Amino acid sequence: MIGYVQLSDNTIRQRSSVYREDSVNRMVPGEGEFPLAEILAALPPDVVIGLEVPMLSRAEAGEQTEDRARRCVRGARDLLAAAGVG
Repeated sequence: MIGYVQLSDNTIRQRSSVYREDSVNRMVPGEGEFPLAEILAALPPDVVIGLEVPMLSRAEAGEQTEDRARRCVRGARDLLAAAGVG
């Protein structure tokens, strides 16, 4: 029933007073509080996994797109390995 998931991380409690700020400033997979390894381990083996990790504040601070993407991919790969996926 699950054919596709998007992976990102964040804190359990809202960090800012405005939800929108949290939704455009997510965390690298594995650096937040979501139980992502457990979620990944429960998914079917053939599910497509994508990354959705908007980091507006880091972009506005000048962090390069490639650097942000590299950190997110590394975090996702570490999570997949920890969950025994892939």
